[in-house]
Amino acid sequence: MRIHPAAAAPDRAAGRSLRTRLMLWSSLVQAALLLLLVTLFYLGARSLVHRQAAEQLHSLADQTARSLGNSLRSAEITGDMLLSPLGREAFDAAQLDGLLRAAVVADPNVDGATVIIEPGRVVDLPDGYACNDVLQDGSVQQSCSGQLGFDTHRRSWYRDALRASGPWWSAPYANPQAEGRLFITYSNPLRLPGELLPAGLVSVDVPLARLQQDLGELPVTVGLRATLLGPDHRVVLSSVPEIEPGMSLQRYLRLRPDLAPLFDERRPALVPGEGLDHRGSDGTRFLSRIAPLQQPGWMVVLSADRDLLLADLRDVARWAVGLGLLGVGVWLLLVRRHAIRLLQPMEALTAAARRFSAGHFHQPLPVPRHDDEVGQLTRSLEGARCSILQQMDTIARMASARERTESEMRIAHGIQQGMLAPPPRLHAGGFQLRSAAVLVPAREVGGDFQHIAQLDRTTLCFVIGDVSGNGVPAALFMARVLTVLEASMLRHRHPPTILAEAGRQIAERNQACMFATVLCGVVDVASGRFELASAGHESPLLRQADGRVRVQAMHSGPALGISTDAGYPCARGLLSPGEYLLAYTDGISEAQCPRRRWFGLDRLRDVLADEPDDRRVCTRVVDALHAFCEGAGNPDDLALVSVGRQLLWPPLRLHATATTDGLAYLLQRLVAGLHAMQVDSERVALARLVVEELGSNAMTHQHVLSRVTLDVIATLDEDGLALDVRDDGQPFDPTVVPAPDLDASVERRAIGGWGLHLVRSLSDHIEYCRRDGSNHVHLLLLPSAARTEN
Repeated sequence: MRIHPAAAAPDRAAGRSLRTRLMLWSSLVQAALLLLLVTLFYLGARSLVHRQAAEQLHSLADQTARSLGNSLRSAEITGDMLLSPLGREAFDAAQLDGLLRAAVVADPNVDGATVIIEPGRVVDLPDGYACNDVLQDGSVQQSCSGQLGFDTHRRSWYRDALRASGPWWSAPYANPQAEGRLFITYSNPLRLPGELLPAGLVSVDVPLARLQQDLGELPVTVGLRATLLGPDHRVVLSSVPEIEPGMSLQRYLRLRPDLAPLFDERRPALVPGEGLDHRGSDGTRFLSRIAPLQQPGWMVVLSADRDLLLADLRDVARWAVGLGLLGVGVWLLLVRRHAIRLLQPMEALTAAARRFSAGHFHQPLPVPRHDDEVGQLTRSLEGARCSILQQMDTIARMASARERTESEMRIAHGIQQGMLAPPPRLHAGGFQLRSAAVLVPAREVGGDFQHIAQLDRTTLCFVIGDVSGNGVPAALFMARVLTVLEASMLRHRHPPTILAEAGRQIAERNQACMFATVLCGVVDVASGRFELASAGHESPLLRQADGRVRVQAMHSGPALGISTDAGYPCARGLLSPGEYLLAYTDGISEAQCPRRRWFGLDRLRDVLADEPDDRRVCTRVVDALHAFCEGAGNPDDLALVSVGRQLLWPPLRLHATATTDGLAYLLQRLVAGLHAMQVDSERVALARLVVEELGSNAMTHQHVLSRVTLDVIATLDEDGLALDVRDDGQPFDPTVVPAPDLDASVERRAIGGWGLHLVRSLSDHIEYCRRDGSNHVHLLLLPSAARTEN
């Protein structure tokens, strides 16, 4: 099969092609075998190296112990040889001087020797003998008697020597006569023949530098750490800088707690060829061993860095892994070369299928030259590609037509909503008439409608209706009905007359035989009287000020569009302050939701009973319906109109001086005036608190002026309770005062600013300006229900 040039270099998704998977699995198998072999080799070699390292450490520990023991034994022999001539009964000072010099010069492990004989114990030495020879800079320096610089009887080491039963080694010390070098001393009490009590002592001094040479002969490649402990369990010498000579065993183990098992008498002793495997405080792993010296109580602790012991093995393992990876790479090159030849046709076909999944159907598939499985699959996919291109063209034409239709419907929805005039608001005789309306079509456009118009300065007229059918036909018929009703409302003032004339005009040219149910009402703001007429529409609901809801009693005439000479009865009533009428279409009361339940008139009345505000009741009804339908939307067109009558109170104006008495008098008049305006108790309390805080602030911070006055204007309207507080003090903006830190503790909170923070928190809106030499603060307090919604 020949490959089409367009498919000669197909796109490949890494990790998805057959070639990639073949290479991946081959490399994984090779790498797994290599890892297994290297791991087995490393574990076996590691065990062997660890065992050899333990044996080597055991050998080094014994060798170091013998070397240090030989050095100490040499000093002990020198001391015994120096003591042997003193056992004779006759000797003089010259002989003793010669013996001291010979002992220091002859033994390379000894840099000093001392002989002390008590006065009156030897016949030839009635005054006693006390001399010390020290090897310094290659020459022997001798100090005798008074030249020693100390009284022997006052030295604890001398008194201890006289009480000792045999030879003993001292702890490390610095010798001031030898430039402060560190020594350990081998002391032996001098007993004359036939006497039990010592007549003096003989001692030899071994420099720690000489013993350090024995430790320095240890190999450094494995990080050995050696420590020599004396018979009193004190550190004599250590290759670790922080381990000081003379340190007790307890302090030594505090620095090296990982070595504590070596000194645990309850732990079985290590057999030859083994060591203690442990981890130091710095994380380094060690292999340690204790070797005793030939001297009783002496021992050497030897620790080797375990990582350095295995370093060579790790290098070998790295080389093995590197060579293995190189072999895997060569294997992959061979696999890739053969995979290209075998899988290139399938990869070309896979690339074409991948273009199909991405939506690219215009590039043809490679032309097969063989009738094998790949060729048959290629021809099948090419046929599917051509069929898909034809279907895509058909779908594109249908989508374009649908988009045009949807665009036209959106335009129609905007036109229909634009036909609805905003609800007017009327004021007369101390009352106001407020109206609100909601129109929610089930589709983009619908057949429900509403219209509110102002007939004159004190009279409002509203209509609400429902056209038969849904969708575009209902919307077109609705536009005609609403146009006819608006024209009739301009010529007449009584609902029966408005409906009769509109019904005649609609019925005369109604070839589609459609109809509309309509409710028309006229309300006078000054008297509260209203007239209603219904053309087959639902009766409105009247919500009284005490929360009771009733259906307005009235009779209905036929729907508009059915008869040219129909008459409509008129219903009359009185709308008292705090009451409102709610007119609605059957999309509310007859709404049926997915669970086959009806919203019904009872639920509608419950919503009205809980909502005293005529401006929000329409929205509350729609929200209640949507909640009842559980988010399924409204199954039919919805329209609602509310008309409410409220008292219109004149502004409350108060004036007082910014003094304690003046502010108290102003607050008393403010509370009384707001109660007279029928403001709820919660907002009265908030208004009193806000005015009190602003007045107190004026008294506290404006005292530099001789006289400051306060003016308060309270206005109650449909937006809420508005307070305008003015003082003629110095400029002061309470809205920019920083808020106190509420998260800080009580002790750290700054004093002041809490009252203004309270004013800003309690007000739903606050503004400040400086005008005409006075501070003006405007605040708005919303009703409780509106504050909860916001």
